[in-house]
Amino acid sequence: MNNKLIPGMLIGAAVGAAVAMLDRNTRSSVKTQVSNLNELRKNPSTAKDKFASIKDEIMYWKDQIEEIRRNNPELEKAILETKDMLTKK
Repeated sequence: MNNKLIPGMLIGAAVGAAVAMLDRNTRSSVKTQVSNLNELRKNPSTAKDKFASIKDEIMYWKDQIEEIRRNNPELEKAILETKDMLTKK
């Protein structure tokens, strides 16, 4: 007895993908994603730049939060108390 599960799953996936591609929005979305992937493949430095900029922004906000914590312990305490009060409801 041959195992028909894997080939059946692959055939089902192929048929499902083909049926999904009948929808105009799905085709447009797939085209956009493939275009974006091709752009990243051609210019990987743009992805690195985007990640670096996101990292810099996250670090900026982290530093701002740490500064607020250091300079305003009362504010931090009030925020935590408010959070606790809201989460208990």
